[in-house]
Amino acid sequence: MEEEIKIFVEQLENTWSLFLHKIPAIILALLVLAIGVFVIKFTSKYARKTIHEKAKDSIVTTFLVNIISIILTLFLASISLGILGFGNITDKILAGTAITTFIVGFALKDIGENFLAGILMAFRRPFKIGDLIEVQKIRGKVKDLSLRETNIQTLDGKDVFIPNSIILKNPLENYTYHQLLRNDFILMLNIEDDVEKIMNDILQLINSFEEVEKNPKASVSISDFENNKVKINCSFWFKTTDVTAPGGSLRSKILKNVLIYIKTNNINIPPATG
Repeated sequence: MEEEIKIFVEQLENTWSLFLHKIPAIILALLVLAIGVFVIKFTSKYARKTIHEKAKDSIVTTFLVNIISIILTLFLASISLGILGFGNITDKILAGTAITTFIVGFALKDIGENFLAGILMAFRRPFKIGDLIEVQKIRGKVKDLSLRETNIQTLDGKDVFIPNSIILKNPLENYTYHQLLRNDFILMLNIEDDVEKIMNDILQLINSFEEVEKNPKASVSISDFENNKVKINCSFWFKTTDVTAPGGSLRSKILKNVLIYIKTNNINIPPATG
């Protein structure tokens, strides 16, 4: 029993002696760690500002800043452990981290796929915040971008979060690319009506709205005949960047004025066939 106590005391003394011997290294490691954390935060903040000024893209900025932060953090951890005499352990930790990252990445394949899609989108730049886009029959303005998903605010005010992998795999329409979008509506008239006058009046009515673009011009044309009826196609263009003309509301205002015109001039709209 006395021998066991003696061995325990010796081990305790050796541990304490080793700890005292390591105190300068521990203090130095903590000091390096504290300074390193401050440097990483300052560097990340400066890098975010500098990259964003040049790239003008939040996805690219976030991606590059995250990469810089990860590299600096691993470098700092390696230095701190090296000061404490764990150089060999550091190498094993880094190797273990790589294996763990691979396993977690495989388990979280969908998240990784969306992340990779976000990176690819960052460099392809198919759209930016504020653009009017449509994907998977969802149309709206891009409200926010991240490496995992894209936030789209639809024209009726709903926030839709679409994984970046879906956006990358499906056809995407960017209406803001040329900043113009066309809207159409059909009007049926009796063949006995003064079709030409009605067409000219409706064209003037459409052009009376400031939101309607003058180039390309709005148009009112005959598209078909059905029995004793004339099918009139009316189309107009508007800027996708114009918040007062998101398409639906402008179309509604134009149709309302067309209806008032029809009633005021006692124009009889023929019933739909079929």
